[in-house]
Amino acid sequence: MQVQANRLLCIDLQVDAVPGCVPDPSSIFGARQLLTLGRRLGWTIAHARRRSQVVIRARNGAQAGLNPMMTEQVFFHDDRSIAGSTGLADLLYSWRGETVYVAAFDHVALLSCLLACHENGPKLVLVEDVPPLQTLSDPAAKQDFRGATTRLAAGSTTIGGIIKESSRRTGIRVASINDAIGETGRGMSV
Repeated sequence: MQVQANRLLCIDLQVDAVPGCVPDPSSIFGARQLLTLGRRLGWTIAHARRRSQVVIRARNGAQAGLNPMMTEQVFFHDDRSIAGSTGLADLLYSWRGETVYVAAFDHVALLSCLLACHENGPKLVLVEDVPPLQTLSDPAAKQDFRGATTRLAAGSTTIGGIIKESSRRTGIRVASINDAIGETGRGMSV
């Protein structure tokens, strides 16, 4: 699917999003890549974050690269659903009709967002490199989740697909992970 968006919604991209379940390293790596890419391309980035025991967290190795920047809006919620995020519904309504990339560590929060946006919100495109499936251990539950997200989302993509599409549309060459670092004339590296 070739989609170009300049907005990113990060849902619970934090190591304590689901109590008792830390995201796997590949999800954390994918989330860091996605945020870095979005920031370098100048996207509008918003975060829906689950309020943990300590709201303001010190930067540590697990959180590095996942913390919102001061220029990015943050909406807190107390439950696994994003429905309790004050102000997030207004933001999603203002983005209605637009295409927005979405990434999440918690499948429940992601599904609640997809449901909230299904009729009157933005078209949400899932970024597959930040899978929330590590909290689903049953194969049938994973299949049900994939079926629900397929019906509710406006499609899906990968970080590689975003890089390719951004390079094609803007003419800005964004280096992929496999490109050699330091080559001249290669454009912006992520």
